[in-house]
Amino acid sequence: MKRGVLALSLVAVVTVVLAVLVGQRRAADLAAVERAASVDDLHLEIPALEPETWVERCDPNRASRGYTLVLYRRRVPMLIDMAGRIVHLWPKVRVMGRARLGRDGRLLVIGTDDVIKEYDWDGRLRWVHRLPEGDSPHHDVSWTANGDVLVVGQHGGDHRDYLQIVDRRGRVVWEWRAADHLDGDFPYWDRRSHDPTHINSARELPPNRFFAAGDARFRPGNLLVSARNLDTVFIIDRASGDVVWRYRHGLDRQHEALMVPEGRLGAGLILVFDNGLRNRYAYRRSTVLAVQPATGEVVWRYADPTFFSSVAGSEQPLPNGNLMISSSQGGRVFEITPKGEVVWQWTPPFPPMRPERYPPAYCPQLAALPQPKPVLVRSRLGRPFVDRELHQFALPEEFDVRFVAGTKRMILDPPEGCRRLVVPPRATIFVGYGLDRARLGRDSLSASFRFELRPAGGGPAEVLLEDTVASGDPELWRERWLGVPTPGLGQADLCIDVRTQGAMPERRARRIVAVDNPRADDGQSPQLPAQLEGRALSPQEQAVREKQLRVLGYVN
Repeated sequence: MKRGVLALSLVAVVTVVLAVLVGQRRAADLAAVERAASVDDLHLEIPALEPETWVERCDPNRASRGYTLVLYRRRVPMLIDMAGRIVHLWPKVRVMGRARLGRDGRLLVIGTDDVIKEYDWDGRLRWVHRLPEGDSPHHDVSWTANGDVLVVGQHGGDHRDYLQIVDRRGRVVWEWRAADHLDGDFPYWDRRSHDPTHINSARELPPNRFFAAGDARFRPGNLLVSARNLDTVFIIDRASGDVVWRYRHGLDRQHEALMVPEGRLGAGLILVFDNGLRNRYAYRRSTVLAVQPATGEVVWRYADPTFFSSVAGSEQPLPNGNLMISSSQGGRVFEITPKGEVVWQWTPPFPPMRPERYPPAYCPQLAALPQPKPVLVRSRLGRPFVDRELHQFALPEEFDVRFVAGTKRMILDPPEGCRRLVVPPRATIFVGYGLDRARLGRDSLSASFRFELRPAGGGPAEVLLEDTVASGDPELWRERWLGVPTPGLGQADLCIDVRTQGAMPERRARRIVAVDNPRADDGQSPQLPAQLEGRALSPQEQAVREKQLRVLGYVN
């Protein structure tokens, strides 16, 4: 009897000691993560902001009230109310693309240091998870129904995507690797690509009517995945790992596949943000689709001539039946009714990334906030907002980002051609052009540049600028703001013609000629304060941004 009691006592003591050691190791690990985290000084800018001016319109009677989780300059998480006022922020937290708020007020993020992190409401780090050495989490992270964490990862050696579910102890309890399924489930994958899948969202299926009717493909807990470079959204059966459902009809570099949860308008439908990057069916047109998964039928779609985001973007069904859409490259987040009417619009002076709207009583901390009075904001523009990429000559796949004349610029490749732009009323068009001194060296070269605007509906073309830059000129790089001759022009074709003269081969001459991506501007988009807009990036910030672009597949 005494031996049994002694044995139990020893077990209890060992258990307590192990728990203490594990706790100490965990605390040390959390402290080490915080010390190593890439923290810049972006939070010091926030007191100088006037974010209320970024709400371009709000109809409080038709918008779905709540607080929106947004990322200041794509990295600092903060909550804003319907009038754009900041009600809470995590000033020392740095996020890479995705943040989610939990029912207990905790914040789950992909950190800029490649660590999955969970913070409490007050910004204290509570939980971390690292992928294997050399691998990177990217695009998406979320809690599963039982509190585990679903992560999208990429293998550092071959850029192949995988999914992991980890428990609160950091143990991998489920894993799925895309490379094991490419040939069998996606035989159309591009074998030349270094990033064949580019998974950009993954989340659990909620309870739904299709599973209730007996279709096991839609079992709650199965995973709905969007793979941008496959132009496909698909469902993985969690038990077997099999791909049991696919949809790719006409998709063009899509993002953010999700199933509408029960209790919302369109419950059970699968929503997809279809970017239209390659312009297969319309010129620069994005679409949000609602797909009936059992039949594959598109039962609803939202598209508009003013709506386009070539990459990124998201959508969220709201409790009142509205839909919140983030046109990330377009420069806005907007809420529409089922009829497509814009009833709330947020237009910050930086690309908005994957916001989430939460009801006023979503968590105790939000419920404790003083409830703001509804504010009516009439459209500050007096016209529809036109997404910013519709003002730009070229899209990301049509220019190279490189330093010219001491500044990082979007250099057209090739430097000439015609593109259709949406030119706002009273707009000017920015052009930058010249010779790349670093590539010119001691050679001689002369290049003539012609910028011409042609109304889309016909009519005479207007020559905006003709100029010649020669290697002997003191000014090899020139920037101009060109007035648009016809007010309220609307759609027009901007045409650039470049001709070189010199003894060097044409191919080499073309590498020296540089044209910055032209863009139209009406001066009405919100701007950061001048002291913030011109702020130089620290080497640490620059390294973080370049790493983000590499992980996301936009820079090789």
